[in-house]
Amino acid sequence: MNRPAAPADAPVLTAERLGVRFGRHIALRDVSLSIPRGRIVSIIGPSGCGKTTLLRCFSRMNELVSGARTSGTVHFAGMDLYGPDIDPVEVRRRIGMVFQKTTPFPKSVFDNIAFGPRASGFAGDLQGLVEEALTDAGLWSEVADDLDTPALELSAGQKQRLCIARTLALKPDVLLLDEPTSALDPEATARIESIIRALSPRYTIVIATYNRWQAARLSDMTAFLDRGELLEYGLTETLFTNPREARTESYLTGRTQ
Repeated sequence: MNRPAAPADAPVLTAERLGVRFGRHIALRDVSLSIPRGRIVSIIGPSGCGKTTLLRCFSRMNELVSGARTSGTVHFAGMDLYGPDIDPVEVRRRIGMVFQKTTPFPKSVFDNIAFGPRASGFAGDLQGLVEEALTDAGLWSEVADDLDTPALELSAGQKQRLCIARTLALKPDVLLLDEPTSALDPEATARIESIIRALSPRYTIVIATYNRWQAARLSDMTAFLDRGELLEYGLTETLFTNPREARTESYLTGRTQ
């Protein structure tokens, strides 16, 4: 991509010596990186390398898992996300996460999008907010005539866009996407990628993806994880064309999966 990287002194998220354990299993080990504001950053690496765990650190989701222990620090806009006075619910509103498995509520399309704003006490134009979120997620034109349609009746691609819209309705600062197209066909994948590009001027977006070519297509910056360690992180074009680490090159060329 042609956009320059954001200045190094303008990160929105910063992890320093971040480690995560689930019981005896070490999922992340001593990971340090900064996510520039307003950029698309991809996290790539073999299955089980820690991609999803890293995303869940940013939204304080790992602590919902019994036996999880997090060390190191994560700062968001200068605040220690794991500080004693930080509300995890507010963290998850401002750093919204869309999961690999689509999770529509067994409610109407409208009520799916309205659920979060209602729960957080939104007192504005709810109809307008729902329309805006569905429009941003590329779904409005397909559901506008019947917002009472049960969300579970949507196609797989529509469900994923619904989940993106549901997250956008909370007006997050950062959007985390965990394997957003892993269960989709090529047409639905292209649609999601187009939406990510359209959202990127307004959001910082972090994507965990098994598809290294998706990272190459979408990202300004890419991080390569292997066995819970951050091996390489930098501009996507540089990482893909001139990787520093042999393990990075081996993964990118398909010699390891």
